[in-house]
Amino acid sequence: MTRIIMNGCNGKMGQCITGICNADPEVEIVAGIDVYDGIKNDYPVFPSISACDVEADVIIDFSHPALLDDMLKFAKSKNIPLVIATTGYNEAQIDAINKASSEIPVFF
Repeated sequence: MTRIIMNGCNGKMGQCITGICNADPEVEIVAGIDVYDGIKNDYPVFPSISACDVEADVIIDFSHPALLDDMLKFAKSKNIPLVIATTGYNEAQIDAINKASSEIPVFF
C-alpha cells in the first residue's frame, strides 16, 4: 500500500484526491497538511509540513507556492518523492524544484 501525505488536503483538489484515495485499496492518505482545520478527515492534519511526524511514501501537493521551500526541505530530509500539482510558481521556485529533482524523485 502506498502511503500519501496530502499537502493542501482541505482545499477543493485536496478533498477530491482524498475521495479518490478512499476508493482505492492500494493507497492510503496517512496525513494531511493544511492551515484550515474546518474539515474532518480520516487522517491527522498538521498546520505545516514541518510539524508532520507521519511516515509516508510520497507527498502529493495541491497547496500554495509560498509553501514550496518548506515542502522541498521536508521531502529532501525524509527522502520522500513529490508529486507537485500546485501552480503559480515563479522562475526561482521552478529552479528550486528542478534542483530538488536531482536529489529526490519529483513529478512536476
